[in-house]
Amino acid sequence: MAYIKLDRKAYEFNLDLIASKIRSYEKIICVFKDNAYGHGAKDLAPIARAKGINFIAVKNECEATQLQDIFDNILILSHIPNFNENDKFIYALNDKRDIKKIKTNTKIHLVVDTNMHRNGISFYEIEEVLNQIKNHQLKLCGVMMHFAGSDEFDGSYYVQKQNFKFVKEKVKKILGEESKKIIFHSHNSEALFRSSKLDDDEYCRVGLVQFGYAYFNQNLRKVLSLWANKISQRTLQPYQSLGYGGAYVAKNTINIATYDLGYGDGLFRYNGKKDLILPNGKKILGKMSMDNFSCEDCGDEICVIKDANEMARFFNTINYEILVKLSPFLERIVV
Repeated sequence: MAYIKLDRKAYEFNLDLIASKIRSYEKIICVFKDNAYGHGAKDLAPIARAKGINFIAVKNECEATQLQDIFDNILILSHIPNFNENDKFIYALNDKRDIKKIKTNTKIHLVVDTNMHRNGISFYEIEEVLNQIKNHQLKLCGVMMHFAGSDEFDGSYYVQKQNFKFVKEKVKKILGEESKKIIFHSHNSEALFRSSKLDDDEYCRVGLVQFGYAYFNQNLRKVLSLWANKISQRTLQPYQSLGYGGAYVAKNTINIATYDLGYGDGLFRYNGKKDLILPNGKKILGKMSMDNFSCEDCGDEICVIKDANEMARFFNTINYEILVKLSPFLERIVV
């Protein structure tokens, strides 16, 4: 049966490296949204908790509920207010119009738009919004932002960083002593390793970097590998075709095998054109099916993804998309 292998030592190594960068495990917010970027949130959460991490961020309440017995602090990033917010969780306030739609006494983190123009309030509205939050009796626990281009070689990163510095100063001035109870977080995965030093008053949200992917740090270790098992084998004679549409035609006698992974498991559908090379150097032969693919016989088991960057380059996309599409129904094994 096809499965995902999760390397415990690699994950612990990455968390240690992140903690050394910000000099604390307590200031790490592990982002486990979308099933921990396809890795398996429930499988990796206990490892993070054992390392001393007690703050995570997820996409919605469903994900939060699955992990509520492991972490004390769970920030929900994409909540639609419904007056039924859970007292156990913290909710990102992405739009000031939502203030009146959230149940009173709910814990929130205020999202500030520092130039990404996706979510959050304008930093010129801070005083107005802070007053509204207080009047509606919401519990402001944090202030956050998101970089639009921390992995881009332009000035946007520095502009947003300066804007958030302005935000922090304004919040501290308006709230005075109350601001000491508030945490600030702006740096995502790439921004963390791009910065020389994180401000003492900031936490850090780490997403894909915790699983071994970062443009600005090549010392991280890949946590996930994807494996398939052989379900059949045969010998193709010259000029015999293979699979849908006969996209592959054997030039010589070749021993081929079919393995139990396909686009139904979250892989991108390979159309049989160009050469899609597997980690062991073998090519996928013919079109990928919903539940399987074929290649030269490599034995009972074969690694399909070892580094998501390789498949991302082939399909002209990003490693995030390759990973998050992996089916939650694939067994995850921590080794």
